[in-house]
Formats: sequence, structure tokens, C-alpha cells
Amino acid sequence: MEFRSVFIANPAQLSVRRGQLVIRQEGEYTLPMEDLSALVLESRAVSLSAAALQELADQGVTVYLCDETHMPAALVLPMNRHSRQRKLLQDQIDLSKPTQKRLWQGVVTAKIANQARCLKLLGRREGADLAFVATQVRSGDPDNLEAAAAAAYFPALFGPGFTRGEECLANAALNYGYAILRGAVARNLVIHGLEPCLGIFHRSQLNQFNLADDLMEPYRPLVDLYVASHLSDWEGETLTPRVKQQLVQLMSYLVEQGGHRYRAISAIGRMAESFSRIVQGEKESLELPELLPLQPHTYE
Repeated sequence: MEFRSVFIANPAQLSVRRGQLVIRQEGEYTLPMEDLSALVLESRAVSLSAAALQELADQGVTVYLCDETHMPAALVLPMNRHSRQRKLLQDQIDLSKPTQKRLWQGVVTAKIANQARCLKLLGRREGADLAFVATQVRSGDPDNLEAAAAAAYFPALFGPGFTRGEECLANAALNYGYAILRGAVARNLVIHGLEPCLGIFHRSQLNQFNLADDLMEPYRPLVDLYVASHLSDWEGETLTPRVKQQLVQLMSYLVEQGGHRYRAISAIGRMAESFSRIVQGEKESLELPELLPLQPHTYE
């Protein structure tokens, strides 16, 4: 089972040898590719063979490529990993509007409820208000309570006057964490035979990841909680490789889902599987996360 997210911030040569990802820097390191969930190439001086990319895709590993600002700019996702791709695509296209609206209601409800949990875990009194808002979401969220909740949530999280548009470390860290999360969701959608451009709410013709943008929403508060909890530890820093590496590892933190605790990356996989079953008429409810106090998964 995959459990590692590898972050490469310095020049390196990557290749594949007998099922192992070989990383050559000052020394040589090897990792079993079957253990990997993501590979983040922050350094632009990393060389990677086409054979290695193909092997990574075969193993279902998401590869993130970063731009000159060291932010994720592109994803390499696995394709053709599902035996009934054509049928699932048609099922997605045929998903009824009432079902899409009901699913979006569940996504927004879970997102706002997790935002409320995030504030409560940080001792913010506004958490109780958002918990009530979460109970008021209607099918399709016609009242746009998602936006109303966000308008109250971020100032409560980072202080009065805070906006998501300003240039600051908090926003840079949030954007980086969200990009990693988005890739994790897109990867699992593809692995389960789903077309990530066909959203249930987001419908931009220029966005290849509409469905990923829909289904990542309830997981965002995990990033929010981590950034808000560690911002004082990063005082005086920019978005350094140390900070980015911590955000990459968030996919190994625990959430509660379906009555059990899972690593976020595993929970996302279960959510994608449940969506696939809904599309095929085998299941009615989408499996969504509940935020927990920050706790990384450990192997005993």
C-alpha cells in the first residue's frame, strides 16, 4: 500500500531499476515505487527518464512539476488503469442533475462542518456559528452558504481583515497545500476510472480537474488547520523547502471517514471509490471526511 510522498528540492537524477525509484544526488538512494503516492519535483534541475515516468504512472504515482516560483505547476497522472473506462465515462455523463445537486449539498455541508471543527480545535468561538451554517445547506447550495461561510471563516482563522487575495506566508502555504491536495484527489479519481474534468458543480471548459475541485473541498480544512497551527513556527520564513515538505506530508495525517480513521490519502481513495459506485448506481451516499486534531499516521 502506498504511503510515501517524496519531495525533491535539490538537483537529482531519477531512474528506475527493478521496481525501485533510484535517486542520485551526492549519494544514491532507492525507494520501492509501490510504496509511493506522490513525487514532488521542486528543483528544476531534476532529470527524469521517460521510462521512469511510465513506471511511476503504472504504479499510480502522481508526479508534481514545479515552476520557477517553486509552486506546483503541472501533474503527471496515471491513465488507463480501469478496465471499464468507457462505461464509467458514460455513467458520469448521464449522472442526473438532482443527484449532482444532492452530492454537492453533501460536499458543502462536510466542508463547512470541517471548517467549524477547525475553528473549534483552534479555540475560535466562531466555530459554533459555522457548525449551525453547515446544517442549513440545501440541495445544490442555492443560498451559496459555501461562500458565506468562507467570508467568516478565514478572518476567524487568521485575524480580522485577512483575505485570500493578499500576498503573505499564510496564503502561500494554503495555496501550496491545496495544490498537493488537488493532485491527490485527481490521482484517485483517475485510478478509479473517473474523468476528472466532469464536475458536479465546477463546470469550466478550461479546467481539466472540475471534479477534483469539487471533491477536494471537505479536505481543505486539514490544510487550514495545519497552516494556522504552524504559522508562528514559520515566523520570518518564506515558503521554504522545509515548509513545503511539511505540507506534502499532510496527506499522511489522519481524518475520520465512514466511522474509521484513515490517512488523508487513503480517505481520498475511499471517497473516489464511493463516487464511482454512486455513478454506477451501486451506492447512494458519498463517503466524506471529518476533521480530527492534527495527528500523523505512524507505522508500528
